[in-house]
Amino acid sequence: MFKCLWILLGLVAIAKSQAPPPNSVVLQMLGDKVKFPDTSVTNDVTVDSLTLVDCLDAAVYNSEEAVAKIDTEEEYLCAFISFQFNKDDEYGLPNYTDEAEATERYPLFKKCVDNVNQWNSETDETVFEVNFFCDMKPEEKRNYYGAHYENKDDGESFGLGSPNDQPTSNNILMQLFGDMFTMPDPSVASELTLDDLTLDDCTLTSVYDTETVIAQIDEEQEYLCAFVAFQINKVDGEGIPRYSDQAEATKRYPLFKKCVDYVKELNEEAEETEFGVNFFCDMTTEEKDPYSSAEGDYDHFGEFGIGSSYDGGESEKDAAVMSEASFLVISVAVANAVFVF
Repeated sequence: MFKCLWILLGLVAIAKSQAPPPNSVVLQMLGDKVKFPDTSVTNDVTVDSLTLVDCLDAAVYNSEEAVAKIDTEEEYLCAFISFQFNKDDEYGLPNYTDEAEATERYPLFKKCVDNVNQWNSETDETVFEVNFFCDMKPEEKRNYYGAHYENKDDGESFGLGSPNDQPTSNNILMQLFGDMFTMPDPSVASELTLDDLTLDDCTLTSVYDTETVIAQIDEEQEYLCAFVAFQINKVDGEGIPRYSDQAEATKRYPLFKKCVDYVKELNEEAEETEFGVNFFCDMTTEEKDPYSSAEGDYDHFGEFGIGSSYDGGESEKDAAVMSEASFLVISVAVANAVFVF
């Protein structure tokens, strides 16, 4: 197998100066190294549309300039072939077992390429790249995320290009979390962008989940960092889903900031109750109303006291001290519906 790979690399070099070898020759030498997706996910483009030997060089996708040129289905498929051929055995997923897996991975790869191009168009300071996360599902990426933070104090490395005692680059973390959060327009964030954040500091709930840390949020960069972490840690089925685009993030960010300030104010006034940032913090008043309506059937929230009728503000105070869990849910839900902000 290794001999064949060396021959293939030689063919790549020859192809740059002479007529390329036919696809049939390259396919024989590739063996199990590369699998091709079904045409149902490639807009019916097949290997016959490609000069296959040109799709083995990592230069097809491994620079900002190269990724920016990927636009047609043929170019995506060529890059996907190169991505498989150049996989590193130490990092990421192994080479695919069959066509079915390649068919599953190809749309993920295409979306990753599009994300990389988008991120590169939005910044002049960071170069984003196609790397071994680009064919992974979200749950597969989270395995690397968890390992990073579990071992962060041990000074270990897990193949992301930096030791764990140093912040992981925004480039790498965008591959892990890019689909889990959306930055608001700079116009609502004092012109701050992702370049102004160390994303490694903005992924955990510890950025906003205690009274102490909430009290320390007072600069735009800190609000924005907490907003990113708030999105990343959203729970499916609770509150507003992750945002569909920048326009929605731009709408939600001022609501989130106002909620953080309101929680700080409540905690300053209360001695026995601790209020917290929770999934109500990016909702409009109208979106919160159903959770605190006596008419709705919200059994999931019943244990937190939500769903009782209003009595001028007293019931929500009682509910807030009902249990330790109320820190997570009741703190802003009912209170915000009464004291609108």
